[in-house]
Amino acid sequence: MKPSILFIISNLGEGGVSKSIVNLLNLIDRKRFDISLLICGDGANLLEPLLPDGITVIRHRRIARLFAGPSGLLPLLQEGAFAAFVGSCARLLLSRFDKAKAGTLLARLMPAIEGEFDVIVDYNGQQQLYYMIDKLKARKKYTFFHSDYAKWPYYYMADKRYFPKADGIFTISEICAASLRAFFPDEAHKIQVIPNLSSPELIHKLAREEAPEMNVSALRLITVGHISKNKGSDLALKAAKIMKDKGMNFHWFFIGKDSGDMDYKSLIKELGLDENITFLGLRRNPYAYTSRADIFVHPSLFEGRSIALDEAKILAKPVVVTNFSTVNDQFTNGVNATIVEMTPEAIAEGIRTLAENPALQRSYIERLKSETPDNDAQLANIYRLLSKM
Repeated sequence: MKPSILFIISNLGEGGVSKSIVNLLNLIDRKRFDISLLICGDGANLLEPLLPDGITVIRHRRIARLFAGPSGLLPLLQEGAFAAFVGSCARLLLSRFDKAKAGTLLARLMPAIEGEFDVIVDYNGQQQLYYMIDKLKARKKYTFFHSDYAKWPYYYMADKRYFPKADGIFTISEICAASLRAFFPDEAHKIQVIPNLSSPELIHKLAREEAPEMNVSALRLITVGHISKNKGSDLALKAAKIMKDKGMNFHWFFIGKDSGDMDYKSLIKELGLDENITFLGLRRNPYAYTSRADIFVHPSLFEGRSIALDEAKILAKPVVVTNFSTVNDQFTNGVNATIVEMTPEAIAEGIRTLAENPALQRSYIERLKSETPDNDAQLANIYRLLSKM
C-alpha cells in the first residue's frame, strides 16, 4: 500500500500559503502517496478548483463552524452544540489579548477526524499544529511556519510547548530558519528549509487566459496580495499620488481581498486617484493579469518568502519590491529587480526609474528567465523527508 499523507490547511483562499500547497499538490507524485487534504475553514476556497485529481478532500462541519469565528456562532447554537458555542465565544474574546491561549483553546474544541496516517503535515502552524499533535494519529508529524518568526511571535508560549512534539519543523527560507532557531534553539536540529514550490506549467497555462481589464493605454502596474497596511497598500497609494503629480501616465491594478484595516477607497478619492487605481478583488487566476502588466510592484512591510514574487519571477516580470527582511532570498538589487526602501517616495522613484529604462527592464526579464525554480531537487528532498517513517 502507498504511504498515507494528510495535509492540513486553514483554507484555500488567495493567500500565499494556500497557493503554496496547491502548487505542491500539483507537483507531488500522487502515484507514490495516498494524499488527503483537511480544509478547516468553509469560506471562499477560491483555489480549490486548481487542486489536481487524486486528492481526497476532507471537511468537518464542526471544525468549519469553529474556524468561521463570529459567523459560526449561530450555526453552532442551531446545531445544539452549546459547549462548542461557549468555547468559541471564549476563544474569540481570548484572542484579543492572548493569541497563544486562544489558539490552544481552538485546537481543543476541534473534533478529531477519523483515521490514522503515516504522515501528517500541518501546513499553517499555530492552532493546526496543536490540533495535529493532540488530536490526530500518525507515525510522523511535521509542521510548517511560513514567515519570519520575529515578525509573528504571538503564539510563542504555545509553540514552545508544541514544537518539541513535532518530528520536523519546516520553513521557507534561510532567514526564516535562522529566526526559528533563535527562538527555539533546542529544536534547531529539526528545522529545515523547504522553499515554496511553484508550478511553472500551471502558471503559464493560466497566464494565457483573458484579462480584459488590463487593456489600457498606460503603464500597467500590478500588485498581488491582501489590501492591508502590512502589505504596504497605503504606501502604494501614496506613491501613486506622487507619480501622478509628476505627470506619469499609469494604471495600477490590485488583486486581493481588502482587509478593512483602513478605508482605502476613501483614500483613493482623497488623493484624486480614481482614474489610476483599480481594486480587482479576489481572482482565482492572478497570472493572466500579471502576465499582461509592465511592472510588478510588491510594497510589503514583511514576508517569509513571497509566493506572489516567485510567481512574478516565473512570468519574468520586471519587479519593484520593498526592502523587507527576507527580500534578498529572492532578489538582488539591480540584477533581477529594483529593491527600494519602504516609503512612498522610494516606491514612486523605483517605478519611475524602471519604467523609463527599457534596457534595465530587458535585463531583468532575461535574468528572470534563467532562474527557473529547481522543483526536482526540492521534491526529492520532500520525498526523502516523507520516506523517513
